[in-house]
Amino acid sequence: IAGKRILTTAHNVTDATYITVKKQTADEKFNAKVLFIDHDCDLALLAVEDESFFEDILPFEIGQTPLPQTPIIVAGFPIGGDALSITQGVVSRIEVQTYVHSWCSLLAAQLDAAINPGNSGGPVFCDERIVGIAFQGISGGEGLGYMIPTEIIRHFLQDTEDGHVEGFGSVGFRFGNLENPDTRRYLKMKAKQAGVRITWVCKENEPLLKPDDVLLAVDGIKVANNGNVRLPNGEPRLFTTLITQKQIGETVELNILRDGKKIDVLLPVRKFQYLCKGYLYDSLPDYYITGGFVFTTLSYSFLEEWGRNTPPPELTEKMFEEKLNPEEEVVVLSLVLGDRVNVGYQGLISYQLNAVNGRKITNLKEFISIIENSKDEFITMTFGAQNYPVTLDLAKLRAATPDILERYRIPADRSKALQQ
Repeated sequence: IAGKRILTTAHNVTDATYITVKKQTADEKFNAKVLFIDHDCDLALLAVEDESFFEDILPFEIGQTPLPQTPIIVAGFPIGGDALSITQGVVSRIEVQTYVHSWCSLLAAQLDAAINPGNSGGPVFCDERIVGIAFQGISGGEGLGYMIPTEIIRHFLQDTEDGHVEGFGSVGFRFGNLENPDTRRYLKMKAKQAGVRITWVCKENEPLLKPDDVLLAVDGIKVANNGNVRLPNGEPRLFTTLITQKQIGETVELNILRDGKKIDVLLPVRKFQYLCKGYLYDSLPDYYITGGFVFTTLSYSFLEEWGRNTPPPELTEKMFEEKLNPEEEVVVLSLVLGDRVNVGYQGLISYQLNAVNGRKITNLKEFISIIENSKDEFITMTFGAQNYPVTLDLAKLRAATPDILERYRIPADRSKALQQ
């Protein structure tokens, strides 16, 4: 694209240690590096170290997301060969989808063109312009693939203009439809009024919004009872897209009906911090080991390690529970490395650490400080929803740690980030 940059998906370059690019017209490979990456929208910008790479190629212009049933062309390198693959199809529908890479709910366009593993990061063309980036499919369906539309691409490019990436904001409330006439009457809506019912509000937005508020319009665009707004061309979009298309720090005007009276609310667009961290892309997890007890912090990456099994509900509930302060995190006992010092507790797996000697634990650093500085003879750690107690001799716990690390071939008792 313009500016001698390459646009691709974030998951193509996540955790990469070495990146090369090549042109379809030549066999030479060029070293590249990541300029910006936004895991929220699964997009990344690359720079090529040798600018001669760009001498005989022209950048593509970014067009507008085409309407449904518009013919498109998808280019990429799907499994089954090394040559460039070109497939044709149409845009099937455009709606909010969950991005697999981040679990963010953002606008996506479904295509009926073949999109397979290897297509990710490939451009989708219409009228010789880029109108999307292929990025994910549905494993159980035939001919179901998705592209990141230009609305999201433009948001990402604008976000990078100040030299750093902030990502996408969240609406900060949950809502329900108002298609039932009795519910609308209960909320004192007039005959021709439409909107959605706000059912829950995050703590930061509580001064502005309340449960049972009715959202009538966003930036002057009316919201239907099913949550849709209509674009000038008549296309429907979920009203949340009007909020997430804003940059973090901007504001959006909400028209609210509260107890039968209209009010206007200026809602800041912001990114909310939850107790469960997101995916740990391009970074290693924090950990701390004492007496064979392996502690880490809760993240999507940790939960994903359960695979087809279901993680403990007490942990999954933290995915959308807000932090009370920026330093707060969920400390989890991942597993216990067997040793005589921890006999009786070696079956404990994936329990939240609640407190130590009655003191609630805020984060992993605080827990380490207690283990290293406590003068108590015994230490009692409580875990899980039932506050299961584990009481051990603290001196024996500390003394056993070096031998356990050596026996299990672990180079350090903590991650590098916690060594500082």
